Formats: sequence, C-alpha cells, structure tokens
Amino acid sequence: MNHYLNPTQQINLLGTFDDDSICLASAALGLSSMGNKPMSFYTRHLAELSEAVSAYYASIAGGDVFADETGIKSQNDIKKKLRSLQAVIYDQYQYRGNYDHYEELENADLCSVIERRKGMPIALGIICMHVAKAQGWNAVGIALPGHFVCRLEANGERITFDPFHHANTVNAADLRRLLKQSLGSDAELKPEHYKPVSNRRILLRLQNNIKLRQVEKHNYLDAIITLDTMRKIDPNEASLLLDAGQLYARANQPQEAISALSSYLSQSNSQYGKTKASVLLHQMKQRLH
Repeated sequence: MNHYLNPTQQINLLGTFDDDSICLASAALGLSSMGNKPMSFYTRHLAELSEAVSAYYASIAGGDVFADETGIKSQNDIKKKLRSLQAVIYDQYQYRGNYDHYEELENADLCSVIERRKGMPIALGIICMHVAKAQGWNAVGIALPGHFVCRLEANGERITFDPFHHANTVNAADLRRLLKQSLGSDAELKPEHYKPVSNRRILLRLQNNIKLRQVEKHNYLDAIITLDTMRKIDPNEASLLLDAGQLYARANQPQEAISALSSYLSQSNSQYGKTKASVLLHQMKQRLH
C-alpha cells in the first residue's frame, strides 16, 4: 500500500492493492468513523508504540540480537518478543479488552480503541500485529472463528496469543474452548483454524463486527454504509452483494435491493445463496407493484 497516502485516502484504493501490500493498521484507521482527533494523532501513537517495543526488546534481548552471516541483525527469542508487546502495549500503555461493554460499536473502531485504550480482540490484535511487524517480526492472525487470536513465529517456533487478554499465550486446549464458546459444544479444532488470515479477511471481519451490531440495533442505514466499506475492501466478494440486498430490503429500499440482488445472481456460484437471493428478489419486485 502507498504509505504516502493518509489512511482515509487509502480506503477508496483498498480493492486495487495486493493483499500483502495492505497495511492493516493504516487501513483500519481509514475505516474508522468515531475518532475525535486528527488522523496524525493515531499514526503518531502507533509509531510511538513501535518505538517503545523496539527499545524494550533491545533492553531484554541480550545475546538474542546478533548478526548472521549476511550481516543482518536477527532477533531470536520469541518469548521475549511477546513479552515486549505485553510490557509496552498492555502494561505501559494500559490497553485491555473491554469485558464490561463488549458489544459497544467503539470496540471495533480503531481510532476509538486507541483513544480509550480498550476494545475487542480483533482491534487489539491489529495493534499488536502492526507493532510486531514494525520490528520485522512475523505476526499473523489465525482463522479461529468467533474470537480473534494472533501468532508470532520465529526460527521454527510459534506462539499463539490472545490480544483480548493481555496477549497471554493460548494452547490447543484454550483454542478448543474458545471455538466451542463460539460454535457450540460439538465444534472441534480443524487444521484450517490454524491457518493465517489474509489482511482483507481481517478487515472484513473487523467491519462485520460493526455491521452486526448496527443490524442488532435496527440501524440498517448505518449498516449499509458499513457494508459499502466492506465492498471497497474486497470488490470481488459476491456474498457482500447478497448482504447488501438483505439490508436494503430491511431498510425498505426495494429498488436498491433489486439492483444488489441482481448483481449477486450474476456473479455468485453459490446455489444456496442464489436460491435465497431469488426469493428475496421476487419479494422486492412485488413490493414495487
């Protein structure tokens, strides 16, 4: 992604960038609608966090920082890397999961999360991953449904951690428990739950948290605006057109619903989705007569 553009400018270009070129934190700031300060405040804050983690890691790394045969400095101890994130982000700057008011929209809005120092797992995870990647560390989100967790990897070692709970490490038993909380007692961990999540999927998941809360409050017009940002993130995701059709229908905008559903039917390969869209499309056309 072109870092000479500010976060707000980047949103309209997200759909044109390769996934690896997307800066998660910058994009999440651009998606934010609840910030009360200039965008430079948030970008400076992220830079400040990154510089503080770099200094902290250097102070505890000791012999773990060395020059390899190419002369490039390497950082070896993965546990010290995680400890550096915890010490700076959670202890020094006092970020935390918002346990008491988890359903607040602000918990998924990165500007608000930075201002309040609290949020939901995926927003806190974006901050952790951004700061880790600023050090050159390998940090990813993984595809566990329901509760967003992150993973650090270095020199063949991996540590999975929970950004909502002080970036504490989580093992397979913890992941299984989180999965069952989300999908029910019959759910079991599968190999795909350990796979890294793309930047686009993370941003879509972030925005989907906001959209679901808006729908729960029957704020359908706001949900449509959020969905529009999701379509900018991934213009080729046909399922978003079905979501748009459903939201327009709930907002009593049949013409817009018809347009979205017709586009979905022409682009989707999902037979289940097409059946659902066809039924709703018929209902919307009847509403116009």
